[in-house]
Amino acid sequence: MSVSAVVYEATQILGKRRADNSQSFILSSAENEFDGSTENRITMPASSSSKRTPVIINGKMQLNTTKRYQCTSKGCGKAYSKPSRLAEHERSHTGERPFQCETCKKSYLRETHLHAHIRSHLPDSSRPFICDKPGCGKRFWTVQHLKGHIGWHEGAKPFACPESGCSESFAKHHQLRSHIANAHSSPGTKSYRCEHTACTKSFSTNQQLKAHVKTHDERRYTCVHVDCITPPDQAPLYFPTWSALQNHIRNAHPPICLHTSCAGRTFTTQKGLRAHLKLHEQRDIMEALEPSDDEIGCQPSKKRRGGEWGRDWICDFEGCSKDFKSKKALTVHKNVTHLGQRNFKCSYENCPNAYGYKHLLQRHVAKAHGSDDETATEYTDNSLPVSEDEDKEGDSPLDIDAITGYTYMRAARAKVAEGRALQCPFPELQSFTGVGIQPPTAQHKPGCDYVFRRAYDLRRHLRASHGFTAQKESVEFWVAEQKLAWYRE
Repeated sequence: MSVSAVVYEATQILGKRRADNSQSFILSSAENEFDGSTENRITMPASSSSKRTPVIINGKMQLNTTKRYQCTSKGCGKAYSKPSRLAEHERSHTGERPFQCETCKKSYLRETHLHAHIRSHLPDSSRPFICDKPGCGKRFWTVQHLKGHIGWHEGAKPFACPESGCSESFAKHHQLRSHIANAHSSPGTKSYRCEHTACTKSFSTNQQLKAHVKTHDERRYTCVHVDCITPPDQAPLYFPTWSALQNHIRNAHPPICLHTSCAGRTFTTQKGLRAHLKLHEQRDIMEALEPSDDEIGCQPSKKRRGGEWGRDWICDFEGCSKDFKSKKALTVHKNVTHLGQRNFKCSYENCPNAYGYKHLLQRHVAKAHGSDDETATEYTDNSLPVSEDEDKEGDSPLDIDAITGYTYMRAARAKVAEGRALQCPFPELQSFTGVGIQPPTAQHKPGCDYVFRRAYDLRRHLRASHGFTAQKESVEFWVAEQKLAWYRE
């Protein structure tokens, strides 16, 4: 008895993956040992059992399934039979795109998507599938694309309108969307409509629709500030829009200056905080670069408001070389000093006065139309740029008395006569030194019309206007004696 057998090796290749184990089919010819007959038999590999073993997927028992790997993202119920397929799907949640084209640097979630894109850089002659219709000759990469193109030649219209009573059909899906928007929707409706409840918006492209759909997600944004981070057993604080999140941050977590001299000062915006921190930085640089008065061995010089550092904006008017720390301050200086703008006008009837700065108008109103108390005459407006020539503008612009100083001298003498201020004792300064000093030079006229109420103001005036540095104790003692004389009278 002889037995002959032929073995055929069948190997199946799917795409780029090769089957791990080849299947063997054995065709044998043998005599029946009972009746002597000969029969051909094909021995097939044993098939797997139809009853599959139950598996647990994400804590749940699943029966009769090969998809053991399920996505764990919230709201996503997709499952896959291989870990590699699950990994590809999870990239759609994380946004990871590891496959990048070396030619144009575009990246993709899957390697197959990258291969399909790379073909776009190849010439049309590399496309293997050609349309055989007369006069066409277009080439395609896949059979599916070729079949779709041939259907267009044959007039196939697979996209039928789903609306009742409408028999229209179209070759392209975008044509069907345009038809529904124009024929079966309200006027002005675009091709891509939002399906959210009570939302009637529509868009021209799918990308715009996808961006809009995100606005309906009530959990789109969350605050990551340390004060808003909740324990694991509590729900985080969510916001539906970016504007709502920014409004929450401005109100609940305003920018704070951490400098010790600011004592936790808060700001409305981060831009305001950055501008404020720049002042601290400039101040530190100035203190490090400028030598002290003791080191240079001379009298202390009068410091400019804001310091000397960072004055990069210089006035370009002829004969004016003033510099400023911002473009806005320079613009205000030009408008007020060189162009004569007076935008702040007194609102009192029959008062023609106008001023270039708001705080000068406030001072005028307090003096001319309000209380004579000096506390009511001090106003500050930190919202406006400040220049050095603000205080030179009098209460009556372009008035000859204000220009010559006669207005100030007359008001100063009235205050001294009423006992509300003291007059500068220059040149009689023996009370501050104990010895006589030289008579005033030609640049100093006999007597000084400056009036004051504080010893500090007198010391600064003597140093700045007369070049004389007086001892603090002697000036305070002299001012106290003069004030005591008021009460005796």
